[in-house]
Order: sequence, then C-alpha cells, then structure tokens
Amino acid sequence: MDLITIFGSGFGLLAIFLALFFLFQKRFQNDGYLYLYGCLIVLGLELLYKVFFLSGTMLDVPWIYLPGRLHNLLVYPLLLLFFSSITHPNPRYKRWYLLLLYGFGLYALYVFLYAVTIPSQEKIQMLELFYQDQRPGPYNYWRNPISLLKSTLIPLAFLSVIGIQFYKFRKGKSDRPSLRLLNLLSLIIIVYFLFNQFSNPIYSIVHNISGYSMVEWPVDIGFLSFLILLISILALMVNTGSTLFPSAKYSGSALPVSAYGAIVDKAKRKIEDELLYKKQSLGLTELSAMIGTNPKYLSQSINAKLDCSFVDFVNGYRVEEAKQLMLDTANRSFTLEAIGNLAGFTSKSGFFRAFKKATGMTPNQFLTSQTGSNS
Repeated sequence: MDLITIFGSGFGLLAIFLALFFLFQKRFQNDGYLYLYGCLIVLGLELLYKVFFLSGTMLDVPWIYLPGRLHNLLVYPLLLLFFSSITHPNPRYKRWYLLLLYGFGLYALYVFLYAVTIPSQEKIQMLELFYQDQRPGPYNYWRNPISLLKSTLIPLAFLSVIGIQFYKFRKGKSDRPSLRLLNLLSLIIIVYFLFNQFSNPIYSIVHNISGYSMVEWPVDIGFLSFLILLISILALMVNTGSTLFPSAKYSGSALPVSAYGAIVDKAKRKIEDELLYKKQSLGLTELSAMIGTNPKYLSQSINAKLDCSFVDFVNGYRVEEAKQLMLDTANRSFTLEAIGNLAGFTSKSGFFRAFKKATGMTPNQFLTSQTGSNS
C-alpha cells in the first residue's frame, strides 16, 4: 500500500466518520448543516472510490466498480441547500432546491443500480484493460459532451443561483459569523468548480513530468483530500461553538445572531426588576410574552449567548437568592426546603439539584463553608 493510498483512505474515512457523527448527534434534525454533512459523505465516498481504483483493490471487489458515477452533481445541490440555509433560513424556493437534489439523487441511484447489474466478469475485463495502462496520456474529458454537461454546464447553473444569493446577502444586514462562513464556503465552491474545469491541463502537466498516464487518480485523490480537510475543519468549528461562524444548532432560524444580546438583556432586566424568579410557575412562554418575543427566540438567545437552558438561567437567580436567605440570620429557623420555596423552587430535590449544579456544593456544604456549622 503506497503513501497516496494511505493518505486518501485516511481522509475519506475521516469525512464519512465526521459526517455520520454530527448527523447522529443532531438526530437528523432539519437544519442547514445536514446538507454540509451530506456533502462530506459524498466527497468521502468518491475519494475512497478513487483510492480503490488506483490501488487495484477494485479487481478484488469488482461489484463496487460503478461506471457513469454522478458524485459531482450531488455535491452542488447539497452546497446550494446549505448556502440557502444561511442566506435565507426559510427560503421560498427551498422546495425547488430539494426537488433538484432528489432528482439528481434518483438518477445517481439509477446509475448505481444499472452498474450493479453488470456481470462481475465483464467488469473484471473492463478493469484489466484499464490497468494495462496503454494510453498515451490522461483522457481529455472535454471531448465528451456528457462530461462537459455534468462538469461545466449544470454546475454553472448552480453557481449562478449561489452567486445571486451571496450578492443579496452581502447587500443586506448580515451578522459577521454568517458572512465569514459564506466567504469561506464560496471559496471552497469556487476552488472545487475551477479544479473540475482545469483538471485536464493539470493532468497533462503532471503527466509530462512523471510520464504516468493514469495521473488523474493521484491528482484527484490529493485535491479531494485537501477539500475534505477544509470542510471537516469548517464542520468541527461550527459544532464546537466557535464564535467565528454561526452555531449549527440554530442554522435554520430566522433570528439573526446580532439579536441575541438584546433579547437576553430584556429578559434579565424583567426578571431582576420584578423579582420574577421567585414566581415558581414562571415559564418560557410567559417571560417571552412579557419582553415581546416568542418562546423559541428567547430559548435560542439564552442558549447561544449564555450557553445554558432557560431553566438553568432562571435557577441561577434562585440560587443566588437562596444564598442570601441562608446567610440572613433572621432565617435561621427556616428549613432548607423552606428557603428553596422562598427563592422560587418548587421542591427540595429541585433546589438541591440546581444549587449543586450552579455552585458545585449542596446547600449544607455552602452553609458550612460560610458559617462553619451545619443548618
């Protein structure tokens, strides 16, 4: 096994592993990043396919030989849908984009099923002829009208739509994390498109240097590995809470990141001014109505801005109130359960659990640390 095979196999498996990991982590929620993970899977499979071809493994498992593959036409609609999820979280034309994806997906499935029906012996003969390497040089894909359609004309249509969306997004009010993400994504898409357009002269240059006629495969493996590395870094950053890019969790929301701070500040002022945390029945819907937003946006803002849930947000106030009540000498006759009730908790267990989560100590341990005695 040569270095190129090891290199390509590693990046191909990395792409599929990361994509499946994030997909299952999200439990297949319908957000825009699902399309990015789908793109990673398609590119990973394509890279592994090229590795199998170059290494000769294809002869041992001829059933995976699929002439007429359509991977590049699956990448573009997936990138378009991901792009649209950022520029227009609720795009009016999303269903048409999905229909395009389903259409190309069905055609790819047809190509796959047709290839599966080709007898293994016939595939082995085709592969043996290929591995004889009697070509004078790399194949010129521009001579094939079907290749020209798949590699240039159809991708150009997708790029036109993506370009229009990007232009409108830059003209409007946009938050910086989303703009950074779209700038990087646009660069990745352009690089991918340009490589497919100028791959023939690249093959020729490398062939003239190396004299190896099947040079397409190692060149493609190197490029796809680089592309997968970029997209994998992007996926890792958005899923690990990087402030450079918008959170993957709320990629399908119409609420801009810039609005999070204002909503959280309103919620804080309302709770603090009216001591709402003492109200045991205080809920997300009630508080969101008080500050003029909806429950989804309030929950999203608290989660993204403060990295906690609505319950933990309110309980934080209650824990601070409980601390003050416990340290007040006038309340020494009160039980801890009574203290928790006064602070807004509905039960002793809920009070102890929230207190331990917020402070790392139980109420008894807190009292001991502050007064030197148990309550």
